[in-house]
Amino acid sequence: MTPWLKYAIGAHAGLLLGMGLGRFSYTPMIPVLIEAGHLTEAEAGYVGALNLSGYVLGAFLVPWLARHLNEVRLIRMCLFASLITLFASILPFGFIWLAIWRLSAGILVSAIMILCISYVTRYAPNERVAMATAISFTGVGVGILFSASILPHLLKYGVAWGWSGSALIGAFATFIGLWAWNGAPALEATSKKNGRTGRRLSSDGKKLVTVQALFSIGLIPHSIYWVDYLVRDLGKSIEQGTLQWVLVGVGGLMGTIFWGKLADRIGLNVALVLVFAALASSALLPVFANGIIAIIFSSLVFGSQPGSAAVIAGRAQRAVGEGTMVDLWRYMVIAVGGAQMIGGFVLVELFNMTNNYLLIFGIGGTALASASIICATLTPVSDFKTHQTKRL
Repeated sequence: MTPWLKYAIGAHAGLLLGMGLGRFSYTPMIPVLIEAGHLTEAEAGYVGALNLSGYVLGAFLVPWLARHLNEVRLIRMCLFASLITLFASILPFGFIWLAIWRLSAGILVSAIMILCISYVTRYAPNERVAMATAISFTGVGVGILFSASILPHLLKYGVAWGWSGSALIGAFATFIGLWAWNGAPALEATSKKNGRTGRRLSSDGKKLVTVQALFSIGLIPHSIYWVDYLVRDLGKSIEQGTLQWVLVGVGGLMGTIFWGKLADRIGLNVALVLVFAALASSALLPVFANGIIAIIFSSLVFGSQPGSAAVIAGRAQRAVGEGTMVDLWRYMVIAVGGAQMIGGFVLVELFNMTNNYLLIFGIGGTALASASIICATLTPVSDFKTHQTKRL
């Protein structure tokens, strides 16, 4: 097996464990946690917010951790620690206990995301970089599909069953991840060599960071309100709403591979424009149509959003040339987390004031459309190396 494919499988396992299970498995557990008396409504929200805050905090900690630990050892430690957070969450010790472990899970997945994807893009050949990152990000899609299809059935027997199911799948992902990263060479991150890089973001680097922030804002409406909109505004049943979330998971698997293959064929820049335009259409479609075909299209295309992360990760690697993209990717991860925290608060407050789903979807779609327009202004990849020397 070629090293880049092995690292892509390792990244897939890491993102399944840390994000697919570590983040998305919590959402369907919230009602059960509240009904069982483990958390109040407010505490359930705080636990979710702490997980997201940990994601941002982890991005700031990665340079310090990388200076003190070998990157491969750090990845393997994060995989094992992420598994511990899932098993620890089984214990019904209340808000403080769960908050600590959810915060830890957020910190760990941030490190996994930054280092694993940096490895994949660093070692994948140019003609396979989009596919390599797509394989990696399908781990998120697998986690979403699990949380939408299998987890609700486990939760019928109680919260402990839900956490246990997540932990068992996480144990398998950990085993695969430990195998994949065994014997991997050092990433040779500049942040580890020098402690700090002192390099400024190039124009394209700034654009990619901005695109990530807009992407993050664009995901908020569907992530929070999609099923709620279908059930409470359109009068669909809970089962119908859940089915649409299953389709989101299906889109996460199929769409991510599709966007990766497309990017390898037509180029990263053009693929980025198309993927963000497609995501914008999925967010804006509910504003103009609410028929079953429109709903299914919106669910599937929104679900394909890990594919945009895969393609933009490949483009970030091209932005730094032959070096590692740890620094640039870390800025992009911080942009995602920061925009989710700020944008999430603003959009939730706006919805609480207006009770207008379509306004929220319109804002999300506009953010994604703006990301598509910015991607159209990126330097052509074929000419990019001539414009980049010491800058990211």
